[in-house]
Amino acid sequence: MPAPTLKQQKTFAVVRIVGGFAAATVLGYSFITNVLAGQPAEGPVLLTGVMALLGLGYAAYYTRSLGRIAEAEKQHDQS
Repeated sequence: MPAPTLKQQKTFAVVRIVGGFAAATVLGYSFITNVLAGQPAEGPVLLTGVMALLGLGYAAYYTRSLGRIAEAEKQHDQS
């Protein structure tokens, strides 16, 4: 199977970034709503907050990956 093209890599990275931010938004909203409603930040509520942070980390990782792909594309265009 051939390696994905730079355009395909950019598309995959953007989809993962949007997915990570969407997950972080939904989970972060759920965490904050539960804490403001008086739930203690432990157990499942705490895990929801941790998963929100992991979603942000996932999006950040692929944002860096997208930057590397853009640099590679820029160098490819200059050649």
